[in-house]
Amino acid sequence: MEWHGTTIRLAAKHADQIQKGFKRAFNADDIVATFFAAHLGQTEVTTQQSRDWANTHITPDKTALIASLKPLYADGWVLGQAVAQTLLIGQIDKSITISPTIAPVTDWATWKPGNESASALIKPSGGLQSLLDRRGLVIDGVSNTKLDRIGTVLSKALESGITPKEVSIMVDQVINDPQQALIIAQTEMSRAVSVASRNLYQDSGVTQVEWLVAEGCDDCKENADASPIGIDETFPTGDTEPPAHPNCMCDLAPYIDTSNL
Repeated sequence: MEWHGTTIRLAAKHADQIQKGFKRAFNADDIVATFFAAHLGQTEVTTQQSRDWANTHITPDKTALIASLKPLYADGWVLGQAVAQTLLIGQIDKSITISPTIAPVTDWATWKPGNESASALIKPSGGLQSLLDRRGLVIDGVSNTKLDRIGTVLSKALESGITPKEVSIMVDQVINDPQQALIIAQTEMSRAVSVASRNLYQDSGVTQVEWLVAEGCDDCKENADASPIGIDETFPTGDTEPPAHPNCMCDLAPYIDTSNL
């Protein structure tokens, strides 16, 4: 869809703040020093043991990470409302005649959320508030993944016998991974867009929705095949709206049965 470029552009902007949040959450030098002190005299530890150690002994400061999702969800929410309006008008246009001069035209190449994001955060609607409320759970999930990756690095480093300084560089690369930050930003931006879209459909009286598969989103074809479903039902993957997996760029569209019109 033409707005996917906007989604990716906004996600890239927020990925930088997520990456900075990870940088503040973990200290590579402290992690390595504590690990080597705890394993003094050892030359080998299993990957699972090292991961367990990381999850037990590393306590990240998630404050900045959690904060980084607030503006991301706000931008995604505003974008999702705009996308939903476009898709809804497209469905209505199939059943009744709409003057092209009335139907809004969005230039997605230049679209920006502007001040609407800040306004949305002043008094968040139910859907946006639900996104904000779950920020801690999202960050817990990605932090646990980060801890497992750090644990793997520490295990291999101990076995290889490299110096703590070299290990610290390797751990910092895991912490300061721009690709992971971008994946998180794109996934959560997609989530905000979909939740906002679903919210607008409900407010507009839509009773059924369909899953629109993005290019390369093979895992979501089952959801598309099951469409349309009731707006309060779940798709085969167990989701009420995209994303069904990291980097999912699928859309939730309104379904209006025109057979009886």
